[in-house]
Amino acid sequence: MKKIEEKILSMLKKNLLEVNKSIIDSKVFFGNTNPRYKNSEKAQKYYLLNKANNLYKQKFPNFKLGTGLEAVRSSAAMIYNLLGEVPIKFKDGRTFKSPEYEKEYEAILSDNQSKHKANIDAILISEDNSHFYAIEAKLLEWINCPKNLSDAYLHEENYLTGHDNDVPKKFIEFFKKYKRNKKNKKEERWLHKKERYDAIQMTIHILALYNACSRKEITPNSEIILYNVVWKYDCDDYKKEEKEAKEFVEDANNVFPQLFKNLGYDFKVEYITFEAFKNSIDFSDKDRENYLKRYRNNCNDK
Repeated sequence: MKKIEEKILSMLKKNLLEVNKSIIDSKVFFGNTNPRYKNSEKAQKYYLLNKANNLYKQKFPNFKLGTGLEAVRSSAAMIYNLLGEVPIKFKDGRTFKSPEYEKEYEAILSDNQSKHKANIDAILISEDNSHFYAIEAKLLEWINCPKNLSDAYLHEENYLTGHDNDVPKKFIEFFKKYKRNKKNKKEERWLHKKERYDAIQMTIHILALYNACSRKEITPNSEIILYNVVWKYDCDDYKKEEKEAKEFVEDANNVFPQLFKNLGYDFKVEYITFEAFKNSIDFSDKDRENYLKRYRNNCNDK
């Protein structure tokens, strides 16, 4: 574990204990015992035994935390704690229905379809169905290198039927911008060109949303925004991620909106910090707003 990673995890755990005083720093509350996940001794102490202790007033019993499980670093828990299970009002006056979590859309065809579906952390749909927000949240993912690209995304025959003929070509061309020309020796995957920002995952999300639009799974004529909501920390790795992200967003917004426009949708990608996204919400539950202090950046506090 990197020193900066442990420093941030310690801060996040300390913040959690301050806002959720019903739990304490002990083996009764922390220490992942799931044999499927082999964490180091250092990492174990940042996993909660009961996921409810990582969530604010959880009501939905089957809520999925994604691969983050019960870790204080879980981005899925972060977005759940921000949005909850109730309708949401933004400060611009727009109101949205209760969020959907871990929404799954098909990306490409393959022998093992489960490997090629996009799981989007949260979906927000406005009360009048005119706006559709897809949210991909990141907490500390920028500390590690992004995942590589499956070779399956580079073959037109794997793309869903019914597309305009140019669509697979445009996505494949775009994917190739973010892969290195060297395959991983162990499997048919192309190495990721970006050092920090997961451009490939975001492109897969765009493809999955495009498929959903082509099948009218999203209300026609909606304005779609794919938000990448990222927790910000002032260090070199994050600054590199942020720079790469802005380059990706500019590139994506030059290529993909027209494809969606051809289907009758407005589309764009936005990269936004967790703090900025939080500040755009008009909280009716002030206790939730206070709970979100667990995500404040105070590593340098005395």
